[in-house]
Amino acid sequence: MPTGLHAAIQNRIDAFQDLTPVEFHGLWGHSNAQFLEGRMVGAGVIDVPSYWYSPSSRSCLGFWKFTGQSLDNDAVQETTLFTLIDDVMGELAYRVFIGTTKGKEHIGFTVNLNIKKADMAPNARRFFFEATAESVTERKVVIRCPLYDAMTGKLLLVARAIFVFTPIANIAKQTNVEDASNDCDHSPGSSDVVLSLPSARSLAADELYQLGQVMNFLPHGTINHTRGSISVDDKRLVVSLDFGKNISGPPIYVHGGILGTVLFNASALLFTKHTGISATLIDAAERDINYHRGVPLECQNAAIEATVESSGNDKVVVFATLMRNKHVYTTLKTIFTLPQSSSKL
Repeated sequence: MPTGLHAAIQNRIDAFQDLTPVEFHGLWGHSNAQFLEGRMVGAGVIDVPSYWYSPSSRSCLGFWKFTGQSLDNDAVQETTLFTLIDDVMGELAYRVFIGTTKGKEHIGFTVNLNIKKADMAPNARRFFFEATAESVTERKVVIRCPLYDAMTGKLLLVARAIFVFTPIANIAKQTNVEDASNDCDHSPGSSDVVLSLPSARSLAADELYQLGQVMNFLPHGTINHTRGSISVDDKRLVVSLDFGKNISGPPIYVHGGILGTVLFNASALLFTKHTGISATLIDAAERDINYHRGVPLECQNAAIEATVESSGNDKVVVFATLMRNKHVYTTLKTIFTLPQSSSKL
């Protein structure tokens, strides 16, 4: 275990009696095409994560340490942490489920990821998580995962995910790699990214560039936002995007944390235009992601549509949908909290 941890974190670790070291992605295998492997560990953004497993409590504990060089003085983005959490909870769900009688005959998918923010730690570079399987049924695993600043003991967020396992034989009958790729191939999609509204305008080049910087450590254009439009009066935004390489979670599919990130970035842009609040003051209290279909790697001409569902004195709710050819892949509902009026630009 790392040394120099906050006492509250050390106490949480010491409460476990049967922790065993487990290899990062030891159950999944290693590949540079996988987002965490190629874009984060391989690129030196984080050290190789340290994980431990408790069979008696069905818990996985671990640390993520970000290197100073990878981020300079920037804070670790919340979307980066969400992506890591989605990944570790998925690995825990698989570890727990393969221990059941039908485990090795099934494949698991995230169907819901809910994240509630507790606090902020802009200077944090080492994080501690404690993921626990709350329930395991015949086909479903529910996992809860709080995340802490390992050096201060501050609770930053609490995530809860639902994973559903499907017989591999059924998947083989329904689809294969070729079918999945053709569902979201390089041909033009039919998603309309032009709002036919009197108040709509095209997204400017700097706005598309902003959306294209998916995470602050990723090369620009990893996901290319090609065109779009926004109507502030009608509280809607649409944008077309192309997914690149080496951002997979499951084989051939884009990582679920990446999908949540691009949906959040579009939602955040609409939020800033709707409220006039600076992007530096964005505060998302809760995010709820539903995964309906896997998005194949290098999918072209997908589209995001974001809409302000409600707007009050203390919060704004934005709902965003990722789709292609009328197929809904992923949705995100974000609750943004509003700062004091004196904080607005």
